[in-house]
Amino acid sequence: MVMCYMPGFRIPILTLLPCVVLAAVCAGAGETTTDVAAQKKEAATAWSRSGWPILQQFCLDCHDAETREGELDLSSFETLGAIERSDGPMQRVLEMVRFGAMPPEDADQPSDEQRKQLVDALDRAIYAVSCDLRPRPGKVTARRLNRAEYNHSIRDLFGMDLRPADAFPSDEVGAGFDNNGDVLSLSPLLVEKYLDAAESVATQVLIDPAALPRLDDERPSDQLLVHGETKTGRFNGRFLARDAFVWADFKVRYKGEYRVRVRAGNSDRNTPETRVAVYDQDGVLRGLGAMSYYGGSGRSQRFDFRLTLEPGSYRFYVEPIEPGDDDDSSKFESGTTVSQKFANMDASIVEQAKEKRKKLLKPDNNIDHEQFPFMVRQISVEGPREFPTNAYPPSQRSILRREARRDDGKWHGVEEAARECLRPLMRRAFRGPVTDDDLRPYVDLVSSATDRGESFHRGLQMAISAVLVSPRFLFRVETPSEGMVADEDGSMPLTQHQLATRLSYFLWSSTPDESLLDAADKGELNSETLAQQVRRMIEDEKADALAGQFAAQWLGLRNLDEHEADTERFKKFTPSLRQAMARETEILFMHLARENRPVAELLTTDYTFVNSELAGHYSMTGIDGDAFQRVSLASTPRRGLLSHASVLTLTSNPARTSPVKRGKWILENVLGTPPPDPPAGVPELEETPTAKAKASLREQLEIHRANPSCASCHRVMDQLGFGLEQYDAIGRFRKESRGRPIDASGELPGGHVFNGAAELSELLRDTQSEAFAHTVVERLLTFALGRELSPSDRCTVDEIIAGTSAENHRFIDLVLAVVESRPFQYYEWFGPAETGEEG
Repeated sequence: MVMCYMPGFRIPILTLLPCVVLAAVCAGAGETTTDVAAQKKEAATAWSRSGWPILQQFCLDCHDAETREGELDLSSFETLGAIERSDGPMQRVLEMVRFGAMPPEDADQPSDEQRKQLVDALDRAIYAVSCDLRPRPGKVTARRLNRAEYNHSIRDLFGMDLRPADAFPSDEVGAGFDNNGDVLSLSPLLVEKYLDAAESVATQVLIDPAALPRLDDERPSDQLLVHGETKTGRFNGRFLARDAFVWADFKVRYKGEYRVRVRAGNSDRNTPETRVAVYDQDGVLRGLGAMSYYGGSGRSQRFDFRLTLEPGSYRFYVEPIEPGDDDDSSKFESGTTVSQKFANMDASIVEQAKEKRKKLLKPDNNIDHEQFPFMVRQISVEGPREFPTNAYPPSQRSILRREARRDDGKWHGVEEAARECLRPLMRRAFRGPVTDDDLRPYVDLVSSATDRGESFHRGLQMAISAVLVSPRFLFRVETPSEGMVADEDGSMPLTQHQLATRLSYFLWSSTPDESLLDAADKGELNSETLAQQVRRMIEDEKADALAGQFAAQWLGLRNLDEHEADTERFKKFTPSLRQAMARETEILFMHLARENRPVAELLTTDYTFVNSELAGHYSMTGIDGDAFQRVSLASTPRRGLLSHASVLTLTSNPARTSPVKRGKWILENVLGTPPPDPPAGVPELEETPTAKAKASLREQLEIHRANPSCASCHRVMDQLGFGLEQYDAIGRFRKESRGRPIDASGELPGGHVFNGAAELSELLRDTQSEAFAHTVVERLLTFALGRELSPSDRCTVDEIIAGTSAENHRFIDLVLAVVESRPFQYYEWFGPAETGEEG
């Protein structure tokens, strides 16, 4: 039973609301109130002169107080003050106008210049009312570790990839990620899983030597394999004819020294001692002994010898040496003498012996001791004398820094040893300093166990279980340390250990390592060292979690697991291919991240990473094996992320492509402008009336766009999707569909034309690289903070974009800017200062 101690921990009452970030950094570190006022005045002027008049002309017919199309009334937003007092609808207006979805296609349309002026005026107005000199970083919900974070934390605490959280209930997703504190609930079922996982982990990372499985295998006479004639005594001894021998098979699990024992003896009390040889499966003599009369009844003589054995299967033959055969002692040298009889044992002899063993032994009367001069009662193997290092888990040595000693059945020095073992483990598990008071309850668990007669190791297992169900391990709660005082607006800086924890779970989805904790102990996590830590951490293989957790959720790669392709039509769509598709995208993402390349290169790279199965899927040759290799795409039509089979498959229907899904995916994940939900009552594509039976998807969508309610969104979304029509529903390149040539051409607002995925990718890089960087930053900040962004968070996002534009928004630069941002390093606090739990 797990004893769950939660010593000295208080969960403060936090307001579980999305954060409101009003970051002063947006206005610049040296900006004054006069500067902000001037910005607001300029934004107000721009809004009055160009923004509001254009909005009036093209939007109020549907969005005035009387009509309120889509429950949206824009008639009151004549001034900047009205926008400032609103609850954020103008951000969505900006997205829809920039996207080109509004005004709808059947309404009067602004010119390109008017649309640009309206977008600019809206952008400046929203920025001006969101970004001022009040640096309020927002509140973040106290949140538990999600499944990935739990697994990774266990892995890094103990050096063993045990993955206990795979058995936990699935985590809910908020704002696109499963580390969002607002949706990470704690159910009774999950509590039970925590208890089970803690006990399971504790018994796997620390082994009680007394509990290790020792080999103590005794083979009595009825289990021995025999070749030659035998008789059975009244006490089941096997009496051997002069040319007979016996053997037994054993399995050794650990390397070590083992004792082999033969219980046997001469049949006749008057017979001189008989030498007995023990050979192994290779015919090598491993032991040589002498035996006299077995003693009668159920007794026997005993012959022991010790061997160092490697893990594996062993066979030990026991053969009496006939008088005269042992005259030449050189014939019987242990370890060197080889018996060809046993080295080349005929398999048929073994099979015959196994069949004979199945028969029940029946005692024989009047055994002729001259004909059956030797009796064997048992062969046994016992050991090892000491277990090798590899019998213990890798974590055994790091946890067991000191052992209590056992004398006269009692344990001594338990508390001192327990403190020395638990302090470094708890520091890592609790992600910060551990005091003697923190240690006390866990040390008491160990002492109580030994007082009850249980082993010191079992006591440590109980203490480790308690550590793993402590809120200080399971939850990330950020409260002020004693003596810390919040700013007037409630802003509180993270402690050094809280900052180390945020950084570690951002980049590794795992607990801080010693380097981070040491830096936090010394108060050295400042701007200069943070940059060094970020670069070090991204180089570490644990940063692959950025691909598996951040990128996989941002790009929707996890949806591949549940994607149902038509396997009758696509017979090569196997689970291993599905996995290879996702790995290609993750590997490319981490490659660009570690090389600190501009994020827009993700759209246009002329190389990728494939294994043999994915290479075959792409019609590439010369790639063998399961390992992923970098290959050039220069001679292929593929370029960048949009030509990855992962993206192309998850944005398709089971049996055919979907330009709508693909275009929507680009809008959401590349341009950061998700289209609105379709209007109620609009039919699915297959149900669109008047579509010909053999109409192409392009023709069907043109009919679909005839509905004015659909046209405004589909005129951009469909064009993007058409650019990917060269690829089928599982991402294979094709030139025709249903007997007709593929038309992958399209035109985007502004007269930008393209033909095919490669041209589309290059066009997006050339015209939308900042929009893509903006999307990446928004997703990174959401993931890093573990909360949904509010409209005012755009201040931080815009500052990061501006600060990294000179180097084309390189990946590590973006990450570092997120880490150095005020929302990442501060939180809002309105309660009293108290002793905070670090991380």
